[in-house]
Amino acid sequence: MGQVFTISLEGAKFHYQLLKLKLRNRQVESEILLQGNTVTLYKDDKGWSQKEDALPVVEELVRAIGNSISLRYRI
Repeated sequence: MGQVFTISLEGAKFHYQLLKLKLRNRQVESEILLQGNTVTLYKDDKGWSQKEDALPVVEELVRAIGNSISLRYRI
């Protein structure tokens, strides 16, 4: 994948790179590189959330990145 994407949120720009995208049953899991940190996001029936308990990311940013991935890859 390797392409760098840009998200604008509340006047700030965030760059992320999609590393892995996995589809399991009705759940989507994506591993991204966000500002030098690897973050795993997942989408289930409730929407996009952060998976790990490492560096927490702002919930609005998680949703914006997740929606960007959903639109780009039609998931």
